[in-house]
Amino acid sequence: MRDPLAAWLRPGPPVEPRAVASALAHALLPAVAREEPPPWLRPDQVLSFRRALAAVRRHGGALLADPVGTGKTYIALAVARAQGAAEPIRVLAPASLRHQWREAAARIGVAISFHSHESLSRGRPPPAGPGAVVIDESHRFRNPATRRYATLAPWCVGRRGLLVSATPAVNRLEDVGHQLLLFVRDDALGWSGVASLRRGLAGRGEALAHLIVTGEDRSGLLPARRERLVRTAERRGTWFERLRTGVSALHLSRDRQVAGLVRVVLLSALASSPAALAEALARYRALLRHARDALDAGRSVSRDAIRRMVGPEIEQLVLWPLVAAAEAPVELELRDLERVPELEALAREWSAAPDAKIRALGACLADGRPTLVFTTLTATVRHIRRQLGRRGLAWCTGCAAGLDGIAVPREAVLDWFRRPALPGDGLLPRPSVLVATDVAAEGLDLPLVERVVHYDLPWTAVRLDQRSGRAFRLGARHALVEVVTFRPAAPLEAALRRQVILETKAGLPAELGLGSDAAAPWRERARIAARWQDRHAVQGTACVAGEEPGVVAGFRIRGSDGGSLEVVAARTAAGWTRDPATIGRLLEAAAGPTDAAPVPAAAVRSALRGLASLARPALQSAHGAGLGARHATPAIHRARRRLLGLARRAARRRDGATLELLERGLAPLRRGRTAGETRLAESWAAVPEEELMAALAALPAERTPAPVAVEVIGILLVERAAGPR
Repeated sequence: MRDPLAAWLRPGPPVEPRAVASALAHALLPAVAREEPPPWLRPDQVLSFRRALAAVRRHGGALLADPVGTGKTYIALAVARAQGAAEPIRVLAPASLRHQWREAAARIGVAISFHSHESLSRGRPPPAGPGAVVIDESHRFRNPATRRYATLAPWCVGRRGLLVSATPAVNRLEDVGHQLLLFVRDDALGWSGVASLRRGLAGRGEALAHLIVTGEDRSGLLPARRERLVRTAERRGTWFERLRTGVSALHLSRDRQVAGLVRVVLLSALASSPAALAEALARYRALLRHARDALDAGRSVSRDAIRRMVGPEIEQLVLWPLVAAAEAPVELELRDLERVPELEALAREWSAAPDAKIRALGACLADGRPTLVFTTLTATVRHIRRQLGRRGLAWCTGCAAGLDGIAVPREAVLDWFRRPALPGDGLLPRPSVLVATDVAAEGLDLPLVERVVHYDLPWTAVRLDQRSGRAFRLGARHALVEVVTFRPAAPLEAALRRQVILETKAGLPAELGLGSDAAAPWRERARIAARWQDRHAVQGTACVAGEEPGVVAGFRIRGSDGGSLEVVAARTAAGWTRDPATIGRLLEAAAGPTDAAPVPAAAVRSALRGLASLARPALQSAHGAGLGARHATPAIHRARRRLLGLARRAARRRDGATLELLERGLAPLRRGRTAGETRLAESWAAVPEEELMAALAALPAERTPAPVAVEVIGILLVERAAGPR
């Protein structure tokens, strides 16, 4: 045989062309659960619910990445409840969203157990026990080196969970892989050619659609958007110009990375406000004094001291990992101690006087429309409050909130911008402006906001989307929302290159098949499936005349775990392709009233050979041909050697029970693992033998899924029509 696999595939009987086209169109979509949605979901949320539920059941986890403001909270609660209503749903979210999650759960009658990200950062995992898991704002778990990730990953072992983030790709493509690995094994998409979720995600949007859920296009349900840019020009010889040139002239460090990092921190503070620069210079002055004292004592400044000086926001910078090693010493230029106090005094002098940026903000707010003003730094919040000098200005930072000069509980401040009616309305005028740091940029629903102002720019496009998403939400009270972005003065923008960085990072979602609704790779597939949803689907072969000759064919690999992989491709003069636009164009030949043509046997055999060439790598991956590419750390290799040594000893003793336990431990070392499974397995190399055997006994007995059948979904042959149709 030229190709045994092609000879084994059975094409099915000749059937009506529209029935074959419908079967192929339906196979374009990722798996969808058949459960009826709960009554609290809107029709436009049902597809996300069913796709996420199917992914969690098949792979143990999924990432719900619907756009900001489209009701992911309720979809997540629906997915978690569908996994079993006996136990409370475990919700892990930022502490600032505790009230919002509890309120949403109470509204629909669902019990939740809330645990904050901040508790995880302090090393406190959620309590043990069953229950479906929802991790909100999951992009906070993009870095496996953080304490919160190390605390959460082992706790997730054996659990099923849904990750929720409208902006999962922050700095690099690996961000998404690390989030998925909390619940999904590294080789979950091996059948599609993605050998590892830890690497190689670029351009894999089609496969990732099985794990990353973006639902129907809801852009028509959100407010319209109007953009406005504001750039304030600073004259030469002004405070701004003197501070900019002064900061640029600082020596900082002989280490180029450290010097670049500190300079960016200072220039970013200058781009925010003079008060922020004064604070940053004060921190730098304290760091220099610390370095001088350390030098007198024969010591060096640690890089942890640099971390404390620059603050957490700078971790968004790509260069931070180059200088973040805590054990390495840092040499700072103590000559700067002579110049920094002068610059700090100049910044404080400037912060006491109105500047061009503050005047532009005041003009923007003069119309009284409800406005949310975002800034990255707490010092800038204080600066805006002091300089605007207006009554009815609310503010919110990570540590406090209030109205004018009075401290008010954070939830009460936010309620002014999310509830149209409150007890006590009329006693005090409602504030029309809320000035906030990015603490208010995640997850909060503020539907009364009519304008969002980016007073300074963050380091990631993710943060920009999160900020604007407070107003661009389903249920917003305004048909049009304005977004005002303050850009730094031209020389400062050139030095920071922040806009370039934002634009670069904004392209990450598209590489993963996320991006805007229209850019999702499965979106065209969904449109094709919807085009054929009312047609009866039958597996088989058909031939039809069309304007463009070609073939559309598909196959299905069924697994021993009950799951399946469906692949549909088209062949044109250029060869085989899985491009949905090409597939949809060829399927259209069967859409109209047309007679079925005789099915040429030679063309069917040729199509089967093409399907075999596509099915072969998928079968090889499903059988484990990609095992060599899977992630194995040195600790995993040591653990494997130890278990194999113990197995040899048990075999000599004819100890079947111990051999069974060791085989249970070797199984996860041979396949892909979740992040938590990897961390647990790495510990097996060093723990006492009694503790090791107890850990192996606690592992669930698993069967590795394998392909059990390959079948042809359908073959549609399109021959060129003899003349005009």
